Amino acid sequence: MRARLMPGGAFDRQLGLWLPVAERRWAAAGELFRLPTSTEKHGALQIRVLSFCIQRLYSRIAIGSRGVLQFMIVETALARPRTPALRGPSGRRRVLIVCAHLRPGRIKRRSSYVMQSIAGLHVASLIDAGRYDVTLYHEDWHGPYDTTRPETYDIVFLSGLQPDFDRMRQLSFFFRRGGSIVVAGGSVCTLFPEFATQFFDVVCAGGVDSARDVMEDFESGTLKPIYRSPIKMISSYDVDYSILTRNGISPSVHLVESSRGCSFKCKFCVIPSEVGDHSTYDLAAVKRAIDNSLATSPRFSFRRWFPLIIFLDNNFSDDRSYMLKVCEMMRADRRIRGWAALVTQNVLGDRKLIDHLAASKCMTLFAGIESFDENLLRAYNKKQNLGRKRNVLDDIAYAERLGIGIGYGYLFDPRQQSAQAMAEQVRFIAREPRLPMPVYLSVVAPLAGTESFWEELEAGNLAANLRLRDLDGESLCHANLADDPVRIVQFIENLFRRPWVIAGRWGILFKTLRRIARSGSWDPIRWYVIAAANLHCFVWSKTSPAMGRTYRAGDNALDPQYFERPADISPEDVQRYFEPIALTDKHGQPSEWLERYIPAPKRKARSLAPMGASSSSS
Repeated sequence: MRARLMPGGAFDRQLGLWLPVAERRWAAAGELFRLPTSTEKHGALQIRVLSFCIQRLYSRIAIGSRGVLQFMIVETALARPRTPALRGPSGRRRVLIVCAHLRPGRIKRRSSYVMQSIAGLHVASLIDAGRYDVTLYHEDWHGPYDTTRPETYDIVFLSGLQPDFDRMRQLSFFFRRGGSIVVAGGSVCTLFPEFATQFFDVVCAGGVDSARDVMEDFESGTLKPIYRSPIKMISSYDVDYSILTRNGISPSVHLVESSRGCSFKCKFCVIPSEVGDHSTYDLAAVKRAIDNSLATSPRFSFRRWFPLIIFLDNNFSDDRSYMLKVCEMMRADRRIRGWAALVTQNVLGDRKLIDHLAASKCMTLFAGIESFDENLLRAYNKKQNLGRKRNVLDDIAYAERLGIGIGYGYLFDPRQQSAQAMAEQVRFIAREPRLPMPVYLSVVAPLAGTESFWEELEAGNLAANLRLRDLDGESLCHANLADDPVRIVQFIENLFRRPWVIAGRWGILFKTLRRIARSGSWDPIRWYVIAAANLHCFVWSKTSPAMGRTYRAGDNALDPQYFERPADISPEDVQRYFEPIALTDKHGQPSEWLERYIPAPKRKARSLAPMGASSSSS
C-alpha cells in the first residue's frame, strides 16, 4: 500500500537526499548560470565566500535538526513542521492516514528534513475528498502522533518501513480501542501479510493502489482481511499535492515519482522481494503531478519561487528510454530550475549520458555506490557496480565538473571488516579529493524477506533475539563478527554520534570548499546542495544524541513509545501491540511466526537437519 516509503531500496531506511531541511527564500530572479571561465580563475574567490558562510558550522551554536548553512537562507512561514488543524464537523466520514516513524536515535522529535514519505500522499489521493474528510499525518514531519488526542476517525491507514512496524502496531492499539477501522501497509505487510492481520483490521500487501478497493468495500461493509496489489502495477490516478499543503507538510522541494521498482537483484534490498521488477508511470501523469505540485505549493515558499524536483523512483535509470523522455520534460519546462534522482552506479560511467543529464538541468544524482570494497559488492550481487570500464572516482569528478552533485550511501559489514578497517575506509573517503562524503552511512542490516536475510537465517548467522526494530542500519544484527564486539560497537558509536573522531571536521570542511570550487558554478543553490550533502553525516550526528544504546540486536534501547500505554491495558494487549517483534529466538533460530515464510528449499533443508542441530556448520 505504498508508492514507496523511501527511495532506492539500498537500506530501506536509508537513502534520503541532500537539499535544504526547511523552507528558505532566495531572490527568485534570473536563471541559473555558470561562468565560462575556468574553475581555477574563480575558485579562490568562491572559497573565500564560502569560508565565511560555513565557518560557524562547528561553533557552539545549537543547530538542532536544522540544515547546514540554514542561516544563509531566510525561512518562510511554513518552514517549520506544524500539526494538522482539527477539522470541524462536515457531515463526511473522517479518514486519517499516518506515515509511522521511529527515529534511529530512539528519541522523540520531529524533523523538517526534505525527504518525506509520499506513500500517505498517494493513498490520500485515491480517496474521494468529496465524500471523506481526509487528514494526512507524518510522524517524521509532525512528530510522534499524540495518542491522547480526542478526535476520532472512521478509518485509519498506517504505513511504515520495517523498523517502524512496531510503531504501527502501537498506533493500531489506540485507534482500534477508539473504534476506528485500521488498515495497514508497507514492507512487513507486503512480505508477511497473514502475520500482520493479528494487529490490524485490514492488511494491504503491495502498492498503494489497493486503497481504492479498500474504500469501496468499506462503504459497502464488505472489508476483507487482506488486499493484494502488485507494486509494479500502476493504476490510473492523479496525485493531489494540495493535501500536503493543507496538512502543514511543506518540504523545500517537489517530491515526485515517475516509476516504481528496480530490475536489479541486490541481495540486501527489499525491492526484488516486494516489487520484483520495474514499471513506469504514464508520462502525462508525471506531467500532471508536477503541475499540481507547483500550483498547490504555498505562495511564498521556496519551492514555489525556485522549483526543484526530486524523483523518488527506486531506480530512475532502470528504463533508459523512459528516463530520457523525463529528462526532456525537465529541460523543456522553463519553470523547473533543477532536479535530482536516484540512479545505479553504472550510470556515472556513461559520459555521454552524464552530459545529457547536465544539459537537462540535473543538479544531483544519488548513486547506488554502497561500498568501494569489491568483495562486499560481489557478496550482495551488486553486478552493476563491478563492470567498471572507468574508475568510479574519475566518473564522480567528471559529473561534478558539469555541475551535477553526486550523493551516495555507504555500507559497512562488521562480519567481514574489523573496526580498524571500517574506520580506515572513512578516512580514505575523507582524504580522497575526488570523493564527496557519503550522505548516509549504514551498518549492514539483514532486512526481513531479502535474499541475504534468508541466507543468513539458514546459516545461523543472525543475532539472537533479533528484532524488526534493530533493522535500522545502526545496530549489529549478526552473530559472527570479524572483530571484538566492543571495538565494533565503539566504531559504530563514533560513526553515528561523533564522526569527527574518525575524520576531522576541518579536513571535511576544506574538502567541501574544494568541491564547490571544482563545480565551476556561481549559483548559491548549487553551493548549498554540495555543502549540505558533504556535511550531512556531521549534522545528522547532532540530531541523534547517544542515549546509552548498546548498538547490539536484542538488547538495544527501545523508543519511549514502547512504554506509552494506558494503565488498564491487558497483558495480552501489551504482548500483541507493544512488545517488539522478534525475528529470531534466544538461539538465533527463526521465531515461530516466521517459519511459514521460509522459502521452500530452505525449509526442506531445515527439516532434514538432525534433531537439535543448527542449520549452520559450527
